[in-house]
Formats: sequence, structure tokens, C-alpha cells
Amino acid sequence: MFFFCVMVSPLNCRLLHLFILSPLAVLGLYSCSAFNPGESPSIKGGMVWLVCEDQSLFFPQYGDSTVNLPHLTELAGDGTVFENAFAVSPVCAPSRSSILTGVMPQYMGTQHMRAYSHRTANNPHTGLSHYSAPAPAGVRAFTEHLRAAGVYCTNQSKEDYNFETPPLAWDDSSPQAHWRNRPQGAAFFSVVNFFGCHESQVWDRSSRPCMVDASKLDVPPLLPDHPDVRRDLATNYCNLQAMDSAVGEVIRQLKADGLYERTTILFTSDHGGPFPGFKRSTSDAGLRVPLIVKWADGTEAPDRNFGLFSFLDLAPTALNYFGLGVPDVLTGTPILPDARGHEAVFGGADRFDGDLTRQRSVRTRNWRLTRNGLPNPSLRLDIPYRRRMSSMAVIDSLSSEGVEPWHHLTSLPAPRFELYEPNTDPWHQLNLAASAARAPLLDSLNALLDDAFPPKLDWGQVPEADMLVAFDSIREANPLAAVQWQRDESGDWTLFHPSPSASFGWRRSNGEAPWRMEEFNASALGLASGDSIYTIAARIGWPSVEQALIVPE
Repeated sequence: MFFFCVMVSPLNCRLLHLFILSPLAVLGLYSCSAFNPGESPSIKGGMVWLVCEDQSLFFPQYGDSTVNLPHLTELAGDGTVFENAFAVSPVCAPSRSSILTGVMPQYMGTQHMRAYSHRTANNPHTGLSHYSAPAPAGVRAFTEHLRAAGVYCTNQSKEDYNFETPPLAWDDSSPQAHWRNRPQGAAFFSVVNFFGCHESQVWDRSSRPCMVDASKLDVPPLLPDHPDVRRDLATNYCNLQAMDSAVGEVIRQLKADGLYERTTILFTSDHGGPFPGFKRSTSDAGLRVPLIVKWADGTEAPDRNFGLFSFLDLAPTALNYFGLGVPDVLTGTPILPDARGHEAVFGGADRFDGDLTRQRSVRTRNWRLTRNGLPNPSLRLDIPYRRRMSSMAVIDSLSSEGVEPWHHLTSLPAPRFELYEPNTDPWHQLNLAASAARAPLLDSLNALLDDAFPPKLDWGQVPEADMLVAFDSIREANPLAAVQWQRDESGDWTLFHPSPSASFGWRRSNGEAPWRMEEFNASALGLASGDSIYTIAARIGWPSVEQALIVPE
């Protein structure tokens, strides 16, 4: 009802207000845990996430011995290699929205690449305004829970969450952000991003010296065996070597600080590989990612874990690690050494730059089904950005000459369903969707997609212009209030916010940074009646509300 209402009359729909506060909760699928800024972490150790960009399983830990990556090998030797970890989007910004919130992009309204940019007001690909989707009830950056509990949170330094970065998400998000800047003895959560193996670095670094012999590489069947393609592959392996050296520097710093043994380190990529047929495809090549976890000392862990895990599990993993509850609105489960994972994980793809697609995909242990809502996924999309890569130019040239399978993959409409058996067909070469023997399986997997992406929750079913109008209506019907005073049982003044979906922070002076989130108590800070305190109320997709508050008498 909600999306029908928005599409027919987004400005005048009388029923819209019924869904404003929580479209998820109204549908009875989720509830929201209260936000407890006073809860304390149960451990004083640390967690570090090492996040590279645009990489599939081009690593020795997954059977690819093309290059030696000694520092990742060290991590794997001290921890667990997860065989089946999957992003929820095959491109960075929607994927990173899920990492920060633990919510599927299609539920957040962050499914389009790119929705938000701080550089320009309008999207040059669509002509629409850039926007931050208003988060459903109970959804916030998971790091806000950590910070409210006293965990020092840093990000070095890429954000790109497909919405404006929440002002309370990080103690520091900058090239200088570091756990070393935390208060003495504080638990810490730190993200280090590695841009050097991004798609763009394949062409930007193509002229740099590279010791990988391109002539000896195995070319994945998703790419043509061509000298230019081999050169791109070699460049990517060299980029991985440089990234591994950067990982080694983080390990060196942790060891120098005496923190390596008592810190859990998680390594992954934001989605699959940088090449055509990998990135922007809801296949294993586009969604399956490396995941290596080096556990803090005292953790019994297997060398390998074969369960199915999703990026929706990352936020619950961090919350659980610091002993905090996982909000009910999050559907993921903590990644633990012996966790069994899920029966199925899901991914989706929508607009890339100016081209629209609508793919929904489910992966089980033995099967992947992708449903193409439009006939133009992946290689059929006209994306100028990726034409800067030689591999894409080779594919386009072969396609124009009618060479198969490249002409078919870039020119003919996509089938409604694609069904693959990844254990025997890892590159998804044989589509079994038309097999009569597989019809019951296809039906059952398609039913899983229906359950995972119901029309009432899937913003990708709504025209983007209508979606923006609906977002405005949501914000107008549910404005973000300011932080307020309340008196606790001892009679002291504390701060609170009337909305359980909003986060709030405070600082003693207007120039102090960052905003603090731990429990506020006026007398504990030495504040008296008439003194000022500065506050901020924030929620993803809403303009923040800042004000100076006077301590009441």
C-alpha cells in the first residue's frame, strides 16, 4: 500500500502518514531496540577493520597464488578464512551504506549509485537532486551505539555511504584518524580503507612498473584472453601487493603499541572485482568477497569457516564484540569463529550512474538465482566511467565485430532468470533457468527473493523522482526535534531526545570536537544552573539540529 500510494499521488496521499515513523515496523517485520547511550562495553580491547576496494578472491587464501601477500597470509595464519562472504551490492556506495547501517540498500533507499554527493547539488547522470534517504525507524550508524558506550571510533578515511555521513558516526574520520588518539585505556574501533586497488587504479597505474608476468596469468572466462586484458589483470595483482604492504604497516603499528594480540582484525573488500563482468554484477564475481578475521587472543577459532555470511552481519559483529545488544531492526547475525551463517544471502543492483537496472539475487550454499527486473544488467549498461579500462574497450570492440559471447553479453536482452550452480560453475557460464528439471528449485529460490524484497519495502520498485518526493514527505511529517532536558532520579539534569530513532551528542564549547555521545550529567561536569551546553540531534537523512541549551534551575 505504501509504495502504490507514493507512486500514484506522493504529495496528496492520505495514508502516507501511517508509514512515516516506521515502514518496517508497520509491516510487522521488525521492531526497534531502545538506544541506550549509557551502556558500557564489556571489553576494553579493540577491533580494526581493513577494507580494500573492488576485489574478488584474487588472494592466496582462496587458491590464487599469482602473487605473494605475506601480511594477509599472516592474518589468515593467526585467524579464520571465511569461504563464503558476500556483499549486498556489487558497487561501492550502496554497499557501504549497508556496512554502516546493517540494512539492505533497497530498504534504506540507498540502492542507486550514486545517490549522494557533497560536491554538487544535482546528479549529472539523472538531473535529480543528490539526496540522503531518511533512515527507517531504529536505523542509525552502528558506530553511534559504540560511541555512546564509550568506544573510540575512527575511520581512515573513505566514507561514501550514499548518504551524508552522520555527524555522530565517528570520533574522527580523516586521513589522520587513528586509535592512538583515543582517551587512555578506552576501547577502540578503527576502520582503515585501502583505495589503491579500486577499479580506477587499474587504468591510473597501468603505466607503472609491475613485476607480474601478464603472459603467464590465468584469464577468467568472464574476460577475453587479450594482451590488454592481461595487462589490466597484472596491474590489479600489483595493486594488491601494494595494498598488502599497507596492511603490513597497520599490523606493525598494532604490534608496536602492544595491541596486536588483544585486537580482532577483520579484512574484506567493499564488493567484488574491478573488471567488467565482476563489478556491477549480482553474481559471485560481483558479490563474493574475501573475509579474513584474526581474533583477539584467547579465542578458539578454526582455520576456515564455510558458512554463508553477508555484509548485513558486519554491524552486528562489531556490536556483539563490544558486548552491546544488536537492535532488532538489524537482520544480520554476528560473525563468530564457529558461526554457521545463513541458509541464504541476498544482493541487489539498481541504477549505476545514468543507467537503470533492477537485479535481485539470492545465494545459497549450492545455488545462485538472479532475477532481472529490466533487460539490461551488467555489461549491457552504458557506463562511460568503466570504458577507461582497457578490458572494457576490448569487450566493446569484440562485441562490435559480432564476436561471441561478447556480442551477446553486451547487446542482447538479459533473460528474466539466471540460475547457476557456483560449486561446479564458479564463473556462472551455464544458465540452468530454462531446465525443466530445475523448475521446482527456481520457484523456491524465486519465492525467497519475493520474501527478501517485498514491494512494500523495496525502494528500487519506485521511480527515483517519486522516491525523492516521498522522502520529502517523510521528513516533513516527522521533523527532527532538538535535544531536551530531563531530571533524573537524583534530581540532576541530563539530556534526552524524544525520538528513539534519533541520536544526540553534546559538547561543552562550540569549538570542541568531536561531539560526545556518552551519558551526560550536568553536575558531574561541574555545570551549574545558567551554564550553557551545546547539543546536536541527528538522524540519517534529516538535517541535524544544533542548539545551545542553558542548564535549568
